[in-house]
Amino acid sequence: MEKDKELGKFTEKEIYEIPASLRNAISQKSVLNQVASDIVSRKTRHLYLIGAGSSYHAGLAMTYLFNKFAKIPTFSEYAMEFRYLIKPILTDKDCIIAISQSGETKDTIQSIKLAKEIGCLTISITNYLDSTLSKMCDYHLLLNCGEEKSVLATKTYVAELGVLAGLALEIANELKEIGSRDYNELWVELLKISDKIHSHLPTLHKKIKEYSLFFKFAEFCFILGSGPDYATALEAALKLKEGARIFGQAYSTAEFPHGPITLAEPKTCILAIIPQEKDERRDNLLHLLERIKERKATILGIYEELGDNEIPKPIDFGIAVPNTHINLQPMIMIIAVQLLTLEISRIKGINCDTPKFLSKVSGI
Repeated sequence: MEKDKELGKFTEKEIYEIPASLRNAISQKSVLNQVASDIVSRKTRHLYLIGAGSSYHAGLAMTYLFNKFAKIPTFSEYAMEFRYLIKPILTDKDCIIAISQSGETKDTIQSIKLAKEIGCLTISITNYLDSTLSKMCDYHLLLNCGEEKSVLATKTYVAELGVLAGLALEIANELKEIGSRDYNELWVELLKISDKIHSHLPTLHKKIKEYSLFFKFAEFCFILGSGPDYATALEAALKLKEGARIFGQAYSTAEFPHGPITLAEPKTCILAIIPQEKDERRDNLLHLLERIKERKATILGIYEELGDNEIPKPIDFGIAVPNTHINLQPMIMIIAVQLLTLEISRIKGINCDTPKFLSKVSGI
C-alpha cells in the first residue's frame, strides 16, 4: 500500500496546487493590461497562439475566448507546423503568443525566431523567467507555478489557460469590444475559479477514486466535446495516453458519427464532456450519447453541477464539477481527467510522474 501511495505522488501534489498556481498566474493584471495595450496600439491584424502538446491545447481552448470577445482573428497552431502553415502569410502586423511550460521547447523557439525576422510582436508564456523563450520575446508572461516535477502538465496547464483568458479580456476591454459589465463579471468569475477548485477537490477526488476501478482494463477511450470542450478533449486524450497508458482519441461531437462511431462497442470507453448550457451543443452531444449507448459502450460523463442535481442521460458514470462561464470551463473540466488519469495509473501500477519514454523539458 505504501508503494501505491508513492505512485504519482508529484502529480497528485501538483493537482492540489492548481488553485494557488492559478491565483498566482492571473494576479498580474497590470502586466496583462500593458501587453494588451501594445497589441491594440500596433493595430494587430492576427493573433497566433503556438505551442506543443498541452501548451497547444491551452492555446486552442482559449482561442474561443479571444475570438468571442477580443474580436482580433485568433488562430492556434502546433509550433512544429508554424513554419510551413503560418510563416508564408505573416506580416509585421501580426502577433505571436508562444506558450511553453519550460520555455525551452525547440520548435516553439524556432517559430519565434522566424516571427522576429518578419517584425511580429512576440509574447511568451512560460513557467521560467530565465528561459530561452522568455528572453527572446518582446513580452513575457510568467505562470509563477513553482517547479512542476511530474512529467504530466497539470498546474501549468491550468495556469496557461488563466493567463490567456486574462489577456483576452484585457484586449477586449482595450478595444471596447466588451461592455464594462461583462468585462467585470468575467474577471470576477475568473478570480473565483481558484476557490471553486479548492473547495471541490477532495470530494471530486474521492468520487473519481471509486470510478477509476471500473476503468482498470480499458485499452482505449474516445473523448467527446465541442466548442472549448473540444480542446479539453484533446488534452484529456493526451493525459490518458501519457499517464495511464490508455489510448485516448478526441473527437468533436459532430465529427464522431462520421466513421468513428462504428468502433463504439461494449469494450469501448466513452468520456463525454457535457456543457451545462441547454443549447444545441448540449442537445447534439446527448443525442449522440444515446446512439452510443445503444451499442453498449461504457459512458463516463463530466458535467457541471446543476441546481436540481440532475445527472445527464444516458451516461453510466457521472462526475460533477463546479459551474463557471462557458469559455472558462476548460480550467475546471480538465481537473477531473487529471485525477482520473492519476487514479487509473495507480491501479495499473504505473508511476504517472515519470511515464515510460517521456521526460520533462526543463527550464532549470
